[in-house]
Amino acid sequence: MWRALAYMLMILAVFSSCRNKGTDYKVSHEDKKAKEMLQGLWTDEEGSDPAMLVRGDSIFYPDSASMPVRFWVYQDTLYIQGQHVNGYKIEKQAPHLLKFSNQNGDEVKLVKSGDKALRSSFDYHVYAMNTFDEQAQDTVVRTDLGYFESKIRVETTPDRVVKSTYNDDGIEVDNMYLDNVASLTILNHGNPVFAHDFRKQEFQSLIPKNFLSQCILRRMSFTHVDTKALYFDVVIGIPDASTTYVIEVRVTPTGRMSKRLH
Repeated sequence: MWRALAYMLMILAVFSSCRNKGTDYKVSHEDKKAKEMLQGLWTDEEGSDPAMLVRGDSIFYPDSASMPVRFWVYQDTLYIQGQHVNGYKIEKQAPHLLKFSNQNGDEVKLVKSGDKALRSSFDYHVYAMNTFDEQAQDTVVRTDLGYFESKIRVETTPDRVVKSTYNDDGIEVDNMYLDNVASLTILNHGNPVFAHDFRKQEFQSLIPKNFLSQCILRRMSFTHVDTKALYFDVVIGIPDASTTYVIEVRVTPTGRMSKRLH
């Protein structure tokens, strides 16, 4: 009895091991024939709209904001590795036909195309979604200590943040964004009182670390003034999403700064 139980446990262990092979194993044991058949340009089933270009170990998308990804095929599953690794069950594969299930379980049908004109859809350099975004706000306010002028400039930096989303075929793709720096200058009758470049990292004591890594500094704006200070809101959040943190920055007429979470 004990021998039979031990044998069953061994079989279960082997079965579990086979099912839970790691990425390195799957890549080293990939289906090279299936990978070779995937090489080329694929369109939707009508053959009019380009869906992806497979070249070597990479998949390119006809969207200049979507980053190229690594892929491999293992046991009838197409694995795509961007920010995450996702597996898509291949239902049918032929030299000019590919059917697989997307994240929602819906069938995606692609056909290979020899139309060279469609390759222009992939002739681009990947750029960040917010590459050309700039913000500026100049405000003059009156206080008991006279007139104060605040100048805000928000511009992109080289720091990249990748956000995963889904394309029209239900495939997870990675879009790139650039973080921002918000430069604030405060003048009192033309005399500098305060100048500082705000980056998201300096708010890490107010925002969870794992959330901050997914965010960009989205904007900074003047909100109001009272007898003690000028007040500004800094918005930090996931790109193109409603999930944000708002931090109030308070600057006194003497240039002292404090921060608190709204």
